[in-house]
Amino acid sequence: MFSFASQKFSQKISWFCRSRLPLIFLLVCIIAGGIFYKLHAENKFMIVIIDGARYSETFGDSSHTYIPEMWNLSNQGAYLTHFYNDSMTYTSRAIPALWCGSWTGVRDTVYNGHSTQYTLKPSIFEYFRQQKGMPEEECFYVLKYIPNLWLPSFHANYGPPYWPRFHSQGISDEDVANQAQYVLSNYYPHFILIYLADVDGAGHSGNWSDYVGAIQTADSIVGHLWNVVQSDPFYQNSTYLFVTNDHGRHDDQHGGFSGHGDGCEGCRHIMFLALGPEIKQNYVSHQYHRIPDMAVTASDLLGINPEYATGQVMTEMIQSNPIEEPDSKHPLATFSLAQNYPNPFNPSTNVEFEIRKAEWVRLAVYDNAGRKVAMLVNEKLSPGSYKVQWEGRDDAGREVSSGVYYYQITAGAFSAVKKCVLLK
Repeated sequence: MFSFASQKFSQKISWFCRSRLPLIFLLVCIIAGGIFYKLHAENKFMIVIIDGARYSETFGDSSHTYIPEMWNLSNQGAYLTHFYNDSMTYTSRAIPALWCGSWTGVRDTVYNGHSTQYTLKPSIFEYFRQQKGMPEEECFYVLKYIPNLWLPSFHANYGPPYWPRFHSQGISDEDVANQAQYVLSNYYPHFILIYLADVDGAGHSGNWSDYVGAIQTADSIVGHLWNVVQSDPFYQNSTYLFVTNDHGRHDDQHGGFSGHGDGCEGCRHIMFLALGPEIKQNYVSHQYHRIPDMAVTASDLLGINPEYATGQVMTEMIQSNPIEEPDSKHPLATFSLAQNYPNPFNPSTNVEFEIRKAEWVRLAVYDNAGRKVAMLVNEKLSPGSYKVQWEGRDDAGREVSSGVYYYQITAGAFSAVKKCVLLK
């Protein structure tokens, strides 16, 4: 029976080889191979959100006691010293903002029998799946078991058909890490967002050892997962990693680490670490950025358009930033922002900048908590040198108090920030 079947199979192969079918078969293989290569070669993305870690215990700690893995990884990538939650310092609002690249409204609903909320603006999951034509198994959201998961949007152009696959299992960050590794090794998604919740829970316990211990665990998880993707040929050298927080915790002047939810420096100031093919190595950015900028920057690197987002691309940390090498090798060949003078100042100071091509320019002043204080310039300008005076007043004309302020210029994709001090 076996030899008979083999003989018939050989006859079919002989006929097949004499026909024109090999050409068709070869063409199909080339097309399929090209599709596979495209999927394999495209950028992949992993985002890790560590709920409730305060900046003073992460990159704000000069000894980096609790984040040795991430500190070592920063040599391979970039981290930000002025990344802020600039709105509500609660998880229920900051996580949707991280998803959507915008502070978004949420709406109550009942979904699969559970009371929950959904975002009013589309999420990065929806942008990615809809614009890239990706199936559900290419986009995962991994977190511990939560029956009433917060949901992405029901937006008419995006919505449930483009939600991620929710992988909600386990009760601890270690469980989530194991499940993330399982997903990476079995589904090979192009996009995965991992949510670690234990730091916030440990902080609320009021136990310092538990709190910093949870940060150390999250740090080791980030290091391990990065090693996992870099040891896999599918992910190696084509994967980006963003690590950030949704909010921090009260600083010592406003109640201490066990709580959060106001506008103090501890609650607003959070960490941001980035690695990947186009991320500058061993780079530190001192420019001011905010939570919505995370999803917008990830979208830019993924080649998708977050059309309803309000954040900005963190161009300064990206290798291919065209603003840095527009017409020559000089990094300021198109735009420049000078240090204000006098500095410190009272009651007014001057800010000078230069643009060498027509562009819409925004020059704004922010306080130390990342809140906008004054808009000094917001218009399209012709090439030239400009000087603007800030008289130490907000947009309503009220005098501001003594302290540290930051002024930021954006012109097209260019962005720069500098610090000034008002002393009364």
